[in-house]
Amino acid sequence: MKGASAVRIAGSTTEILPSVQWLRGIAAVTVVTHHLNFHTEFLREKAGLAPSWFAHIPWSFGIHIFFVISGFIMIVTTKSFGEAGAWKAFLVRRVIRIVPLYWVLTTVMVAGVLMAPHSLELPADKWHYIVSSYLFIPVLRAADDLRPILGQGWTLDYEMFFYAAFAFAILWPRRIGIAILTTGFLTLAILGRNLDISTPKLFTWTDGLILEFILGMYLGLIYQSGFRVGRIAAIALVLSGMALGYPEFNWPAVFSAGLPAMLIVGGLVLCPPLKESGATLWLTILGDASYSIYLSHTLVLRPFRDVWARLVDGAWSPVLFFIAGVLVSIAVGCAIHYAIERPMLRFFSRRLRRPAGAQRPTAPLVAAKA
Repeated sequence: MKGASAVRIAGSTTEILPSVQWLRGIAAVTVVTHHLNFHTEFLREKAGLAPSWFAHIPWSFGIHIFFVISGFIMIVTTKSFGEAGAWKAFLVRRVIRIVPLYWVLTTVMVAGVLMAPHSLELPADKWHYIVSSYLFIPVLRAADDLRPILGQGWTLDYEMFFYAAFAFAILWPRRIGIAILTTGFLTLAILGRNLDISTPKLFTWTDGLILEFILGMYLGLIYQSGFRVGRIAAIALVLSGMALGYPEFNWPAVFSAGLPAMLIVGGLVLCPPLKESGATLWLTILGDASYSIYLSHTLVLRPFRDVWARLVDGAWSPVLFFIAGVLVSIAVGCAIHYAIERPMLRFFSRRLRRPAGAQRPTAPLVAAKA
C-alpha cells in the first residue's frame, strides 16, 4: 500500500478524500482499544480497583466503520463491470492485498500455540480448524466462539465472502451487478436471521453484517453522483452516527451499527475536501498501517500484559499500561507494515499481470470481534 492518504479511483487521477484513510487509522485504534480494555480490566482487578466506565464504551464499533468503507471503496474503485476477465483480476488483487500478511501472522499464531498447547483451547480436530483458518472458512473454535486461530481474522471471513460476491457482480453491467448483489445479500440476511453459530458457515454468510457492505456501496454511488453536503451538515452526520452507534440498541446490526457507521463515513466523504497537514500526518500513517496494526495487536497485547503485571504494580499501573499498550500496538503494527507488509505487496504486485488500466490494490478494511 502506497504511503499516501488518498485512494485513487481506478483509471483516473481523481482522489477520494484523505479522510477515508484517516478513518481507517481511527477505526484500527478503536479496535486496539477494544481488546486492550480486557487486559486493562485484568490489571485493575489485580490491583483491587473497581471496573472502569471506559471499558463499557463500544469501542468495537470500528468494525462497522471498516465494513462500510470496504463497500464504499470497492464500488468507487471498480470501473470494469461487465468486462471479460475483470472478475478474475479483481479477486487476484484482493488476494494479494489480504492473504500474505494474514498468513504470515496466522503462522506465527499457529507456531505459538503448537509450542505452548495450553495457551489457547482448540477444537478436537485442530488441524481442520487451522486449515480452515488459513482458507477463510468459518469454523467453530468452541461452542460459542466463531473466531479463527488469529482471532480478529473473523472479519476477513466476511470480507472474503463479500469479495467473492462482488466478483460475481462484476460479471454483469454495473447497474445489473449492483442490483443482483443487493438482492442477494438482502435475501441471505432475511433467510439467516434465526440461525446461530452452531452452523458457522451459514451463520457468517447470512449474517446481517453483510448488509453493511451494501450500505457502503450505496454511499459510494452517492459520492460518485456528485452529491455533497456543507461542513455543518457533515458535522451533524458524524455526530448523529456517533450518538446512534453508542447506545448499542438491541436492533439488527444493520440498523444499530451499520446505519450509524454509514452516517459517520458519509459525513467525512461527502463534505468539502479536507486537506492534509502536519497535524493529520499521524492519521495518514495510522491509515497506511491500519491492516498491520489490526492483525498484529492481539499478538502483542497478551505477552505485553504478562510482562507488565510482573514488573509494574500500584494504582496507576492499569492507566499507564493502557497508554503504553496503545503506543506499543501502533509501533509494532507500523514496523510490520514497513518491514513486512509493504515489501510483500511490492513482491507479489510485480508478479501480478495487470490488465490495461487496472488499479493498484487498495487496503483491506477489517476490524476485530470481542
